[in-house]
Amino acid sequence: MVNDYELVIIGAGVIGLACSASASSNIDSTLVIERHDSFGFEISSRNSEVIHAGIYYPENSLKALMCVKGNRSLYSWCVSHRVPYKRTGKIIVSTSNEEEDLLQKIYDQGCLNGVENLSLISQKALQKLEPNVKGTMAIYSPDTGIIDSHKLMNSFLRVAADNGCDFAWNHTVTGIEKLSAGYKLFIKDPTRTEISVTTRRVINSAGLDSDTIAGSVGFDLESSDYVLHYNRGSYFRIASNKKNIVNRLIYPVPPKDSNRLGIHLTINLGGELRLGPDSEYLEKREQNYKVNGSLKDKFFKAVNRYIIGLEISDLQEDMSGIRPSLKYEGREFRDFVIKEESDNGFENWVNLIGIESPGLTCCLEIAAECMKLLAINRN
Repeated sequence: MVNDYELVIIGAGVIGLACSASASSNIDSTLVIERHDSFGFEISSRNSEVIHAGIYYPENSLKALMCVKGNRSLYSWCVSHRVPYKRTGKIIVSTSNEEEDLLQKIYDQGCLNGVENLSLISQKALQKLEPNVKGTMAIYSPDTGIIDSHKLMNSFLRVAADNGCDFAWNHTVTGIEKLSAGYKLFIKDPTRTEISVTTRRVINSAGLDSDTIAGSVGFDLESSDYVLHYNRGSYFRIASNKKNIVNRLIYPVPPKDSNRLGIHLTINLGGELRLGPDSEYLEKREQNYKVNGSLKDKFFKAVNRYIIGLEISDLQEDMSGIRPSLKYEGREFRDFVIKEESDNGFENWVNLIGIESPGLTCCLEIAAECMKLLAINRN
């Protein structure tokens, strides 16, 4: 049997596009299927656009290993493909003796993970770097930065398109059939007509619906532990007349019993400041991006613990994003699922499930791992 494509990638977020750029450099026929009319409509365009260093994650986890490598590879890609970025640096600040103990553990974890150039700094050194940040001590990560995620995705798209990759915009996967030598995907085109394509390999990079796609080909989501939980993170922007209050990304010590990083202060490439995200598990599985204005008090109280000079009137609702989370309230750390599924009876099928933060930072490393799993040799 001759398949229509050697590889089909489901989803044109930053991960799917990174995979398309890598794969199309090495094989003759690649197709990316995306249900929206352009790329990055969901997770990839609704985040803090931070290039993380890999500090927090458990040693030898995929998140730790890929984030440390991804920090380097992503900066390199930005230079070679003229993607705007800024190595702003990041400060994690403690505000009490108890938090100093937690801060030390975070620093030790970062060192175990191989994060370079980390340092513990005193209150005096903190004040010199950031006079409007209040804290007893801090971690300084000079290699954390920010990126224009839209232009990053566009750079992957250009590379893939130049290599002959096909893109099917406004196409929705409605069903998948496992064949003896690959897969048949049933797709609705923009006219709602059902068509089909066959492929030898599949990368499931469908983000918020990656578990649904896995289920459609035959995975038992419960027994595989692939069920996603929608976790919304809201943001508030800070008034432009306060844009110079800090020069770096400022993070609190994460809550002791939380898998999240806490409400932090980030900068975009235009110099605008934003607070967030928080964490809210949604009862219904729907893409509801409404920011609740009543959260303003919560956000102000959070930032007021470590920033001087802001008033509650400086905060305005901004945007929200939804994380495709494999963990739920109270559950321990869950790593990325990046798995070729031959041992489950699905040869040449790679599931990418639960790719939340630091997925953006890890995008090139995730793509490289997918190429390895599918035996697509890189040039």
